Amino acid sequence: MLSGPRLLKLNEMEARYASYQKLAELIRHQFDKPLNSLHEIYKRIVFNILLGNTDDHARNPAAFWDGIALSLTPAYDICPQTRTGREATQAITLAGKQGNHSTLANALSICDTYMLAEREAKEIINTSISIIHDHWLNVCDEANLSKNERDRLWKKAVLNPYCFEGWG
Repeated sequence: MLSGPRLLKLNEMEARYASYQKLAELIRHQFDKPLNSLHEIYKRIVFNILLGNTDDHARNPAAFWDGIALSLTPAYDICPQTRTGREATQAITLAGKQGNHSTLANALSICDTYMLAEREAKEIINTSISIIHDHWLNVCDEANLSKNERDRLWKKAVLNPYCFEGWG
């Protein structure tokens, strides 16, 4: 398994310069099934924004190497972050129209990097919102979250109103 910094040829001190755009370029050239992998990375970006996982640091995207091509590992280290302020930004550079801000409008502004038409990106976003709404309580039950823990996350990290600014 190769971590994001290793894939992007960044040492530990340089990992903060990782970007989803550089990862997308690498995927296009060196991954097995690049189109599927690009779409999957985009889905993960959207999911991170919706869940309030602003700690999506460079080590989170990783790949398996089979001696011929790279393939994405399953997503891991997804941790909603509660916040005290209104705004949030992602740890890995998004470079959207709103810079690094954790909004769906910003995610939509970078959809072409992941070989997605705006219509396809909106479908991914809307599907992700529906999945979170439909499965939130079951996931909380499976994780044995108390009512207080659920309340602390819901609309404060998970589906925080800020992520919807400019979306509509």
